[in-house]
Amino acid sequence: MATFLHMSFRVKDPVRSAALYAELLDGRVVDIGMPLDSIGVKGVCFGKNAENELLDQIELWPLDKHWGPRGFTEVERRSAPFGHFAVESDKSYETLEAIANKHGLTITREERAVPYLVPVIYDYDGNFIEFFKPRRR
Repeated sequence: MATFLHMSFRVKDPVRSAALYAELLDGRVVDIGMPLDSIGVKGVCFGKNAENELLDQIELWPLDKHWGPRGFTEVERRSAPFGHFAVESDKSYETLEAIANKHGLTITREERAVPYLVPVIYDYDGNFIEFFKPRRR
């Protein structure tokens, strides 16, 4: 069985995006550690990260950095590729809307093949996060 540890994506401003995602996910902004700190990567830890430091992390990379077999390389600074992720959250739409408004972002309610409209917040770079209601267990 596989366990999700972290994901990464490129953004225009890793510091600004980290502050947003930390607030949305009740997480905290962290320095990832060397060598990623040296190129401006920021991290957000949330969820079960307190139980296992390898779980539930996001890495936010600058648009012009890439990590390949020979280490870091500069790449052409261009628009970030589209990306998204989904979380289970008990935050109300009103709470999410207040956070989106505080950060100057768009929030919508969208169909996602569940019997309710899912809150979706679009970030500074066109990526989005979906907030699904907790499932009854």
